[in-house]
Amino acid sequence: MANSLLTGISGLRGHQRMLEVIGNNLANLNTTAFKSSRMVFSDLVYESQRGMQIGTGSRVSSMYANFSQGNLEPTSRDLDVALDGEGFFVAMTSAQELYTRAGTFSVDQSGFLVDTTTGNHIRRVGTIGEPDGVNPAFQSPDDDRLFMPLEASVPGRITTRIDVTGNFASTSTGPVAQRLRTTVPFLTGGAPATAGTLLSDLDSNTVDYSAGDVIQFVGSRPGGVQPSPASLTVSGTTTVGDLLAAIQAAYGGVTATVNLQGHLVVQDPQTGPSGLDVRIMDSPANTGRTDFGLHEFLTLAVGKDADEVLKSLEVFDDRGTAHSLDLKFTKQADNTWTMEVVMDPSEGDVIDGLVSGITLNPDGTFRQVSGSGIGDSRIALQFNSSPTPLTVTLGFGTPGDPQSLRESGGDSLLKTAVDGYEPGKIAQLRIEPDGTVAGVTDNGIVVNIGQLAIATFQSVDGLLSAGNNYYAASVASGPPLIGAAQSGDRGAVRAGQLEGSNVDIAVEFTRLIVAQKGFSANARTITVTDEMLTELTNIIR
Repeated sequence: MANSLLTGISGLRGHQRMLEVIGNNLANLNTTAFKSSRMVFSDLVYESQRGMQIGTGSRVSSMYANFSQGNLEPTSRDLDVALDGEGFFVAMTSAQELYTRAGTFSVDQSGFLVDTTTGNHIRRVGTIGEPDGVNPAFQSPDDDRLFMPLEASVPGRITTRIDVTGNFASTSTGPVAQRLRTTVPFLTGGAPATAGTLLSDLDSNTVDYSAGDVIQFVGSRPGGVQPSPASLTVSGTTTVGDLLAAIQAAYGGVTATVNLQGHLVVQDPQTGPSGLDVRIMDSPANTGRTDFGLHEFLTLAVGKDADEVLKSLEVFDDRGTAHSLDLKFTKQADNTWTMEVVMDPSEGDVIDGLVSGITLNPDGTFRQVSGSGIGDSRIALQFNSSPTPLTVTLGFGTPGDPQSLRESGGDSLLKTAVDGYEPGKIAQLRIEPDGTVAGVTDNGIVVNIGQLAIATFQSVDGLLSAGNNYYAASVASGPPLIGAAQSGDRGAVRAGQLEGSNVDIAVEFTRLIVAQKGFSANARTITVTDEMLTELTNIIR
């Protein structure tokens, strides 16, 4: 009979603990990054009585935390951060490292990132921000604390590289010479005429030419002036070749040929806009006649200059002084591109400003720069403000990569990335998804300052709660695996957000009812046992 009392007491104790756990969960309903806990019961040892096993009650066998992701809640505060995925921020005390999901951070009076609640320093990882001889240095290699240099001065950096990406319109052309061709070919006996064909033998000749007949040239030469000489005296022995030579002379050195189909083709010797306009007719006083109206010239190619694409940018000398440049890209007749640097003479001199042979693959992606010497992928500039010439390497991307410089449909639109910058002062701090802390200067330059350390464990269930939203490592959890966010199985850092508690109020209320019923049932066991013992003692009265 006494065993049932002890069994009921064990149930009361267990359900009392269950109520305490549920109460703790509900109390932390709005605690940042709180992880709810749950208890697990197990039965106690059994007694064997005459071949029967009788239980001796229950006990709390374990309690584990639910590390599922809580909701991310925006705070609009730059140094509030949450982890979207696995991992913990690392806080350093004088005695040990602790781990937390609550990223309520601030900067202490010494400029280090700390947990706002406890003042513990937040650990960094990697070499970002440490001295490397190139980038500004903010972190000390032998100090794991993360220094946040708000208002710190950032020295200027000399430009050594310009990367050019983007698109050249596929309709871009190199320089084009004006080219004309007769609409209808000259034929003789139905076959294409040649340079040796007599004009009188042309199918379009209606009356044979006689000595003294004149063919007149009208229209304009490439410069827009009238043809000179303006006529050709012909006879019955004048050939198509004679007519071509006269066209070349009258229209200012143009090239005049007859092609295999019998068309006359006339081309301006120079590329670019042209006023070339060839028109041929018989003099009204002629005896002979050819229907030149049947052979009017049409424009096969309009003379134009090469297409150009201009991109403006700034580069920085060894003193961090900004200088404006224009990169002028010009399409060549062989379908390559040439880049030329254009700079205001008041800024200085262009020593070597040419990159030639920018070649693209048949699919339009970047292939190579074939230029060498003056024409290779390096340019040299001498600024008046600096005694040392500035040498800059031009990059156009990875050969064959669609994200490099390319030529495709759409408009020409280029992008440039310059590695130099002028001096500034850090005005804003921001935290990237990989945990990198970046400083934005008052002139818009972004410099990397450091990187938050993120810890993961082989078994998060083995972590020990340490209060203040902290956990401590244990033998069961294994040692911390420290790394950067978004590496391994570590989650991403979300700036301007905090992780909410993962307590589910509906679930906790349900467990509260279950705990209450369990406590009441075990209390009833004790009450009934007490009544039975009372009856038993009353038997002897």
